[in-house]
Amino acid sequence: MATVLYDKNGHELRSTRGRDLVASVRIPDYATLVNEGKVFSFLETTTSVALVARPSTLSNVTFQNPAGSGKHYIIFGLSIYTDVVAATLGLVTVWQCVHKLNTPAFTRDLALTGTGAGTVTPHKGGVSYTGQAVVDRGATVIDDGWVPTPLTNLNNIATTNFICNAAALIAPVILPPGGYHYSLQTTATVVTFESALGITWAEVDEDDLIYV
Repeated sequence: MATVLYDKNGHELRSTRGRDLVASVRIPDYATLVNEGKVFSFLETTTSVALVARPSTLSNVTFQNPAGSGKHYIIFGLSIYTDVVAATLGLVTVWQCVHKLNTPAFTRDLALTGTGAGTVTPHKGGVSYTGQAVVDRGATVIDDGWVPTPLTNLNNIATTNFICNAAALIAPVILPPGGYHYSLQTTATVVTFESALGITWAEVDEDDLIYV
């Protein structure tokens, strides 16, 4: 009977007919990452005006995995709140851009430690954020191709309100360490909508993404 081997995560090792091991890439289970204290969220403290055309080089939020972090960031979901709306029914859509090139560190416009609005929220009690993620607001970025996300926000007729929404990405985004980054921008069906954005992500070791 053939001996079955397993990796450190309990996955069965696979091989070709020539007995060469085959490496596969996977994203760890979300609930497992939460239980391990590796999942976090942030939400902006102030809003930005939505565009009324396709995004280009202006980003509402740029989220960066800097050089030296030693972690891969997995972006699972997005959130939004809108607190300034037009005097008509309108829809805000969130767009994403996964940038191809790494860059020097962006400006840390949002503190990701401590307590209170705008700081990191861990998804497991008793955990504090000690990572190095960078959040820049209003950055100029390269237009590497923007696509809509599943996240939208439908707003009623009012001068101000506070409508919130959240959505999981259809496919998670992975940012390796070294300055790779990810941008979000909003568009609206009419002018004057202002929204704040948030991201839910996990920080994992490279080994957590690969099994053989």
